[in-house]
Amino acid sequence: MKAMVESNTLETLLGLVAKLEDAAYGFYAKLRERCLDDPEAAELLSAIIDDELVHARVVQDIASSLSASGRQAPVPPDLINQLEQTLKCIRGRDEDLFASVDATCEIIEKIEAMEFDVVLSLVNIPEVGFDFSASYARNQAVDHTNKVYRLLRSLD
Repeated sequence: MKAMVESNTLETLLGLVAKLEDAAYGFYAKLRERCLDDPEAAELLSAIIDDELVHARVVQDIASSLSASGRQAPVPPDLINQLEQTLKCIRGRDEDLFASVDATCEIIEKIEAMEFDVVLSLVNIPEVGFDFSASYARNQAVDHTNKVYRLLRSLD
């Protein structure tokens, strides 16, 4: 008899987060290609793309550090649902994602809000052992947010 797989687990969450980071990377790379005539936006997008690679490595590190029982730790189902909905939006057709500056900015805001929600949720999951220090928050998160804010301003 096959065991039933619980979908609201840390393993599921991290799998979806890995997909989110990959989709964010792809979205920002496509956007950079569309912004080559705007050096400021292209430079910011290159930096954001680099950040997405760092985020993906952090997710891989967390996933590989978990025990079998740690992977089965429960997570809030609404977080799983939000991730699935965000992925669906990001994986939309290019003509929808880039239809207007407003549409593009809306996707950027969805990506970044979801990433922030995930980081906050990981901090509260004891199995993760995520080192969310003041240094990380001050340096990585604030720096990334600043880049995104500057990008949004440059697109307007």
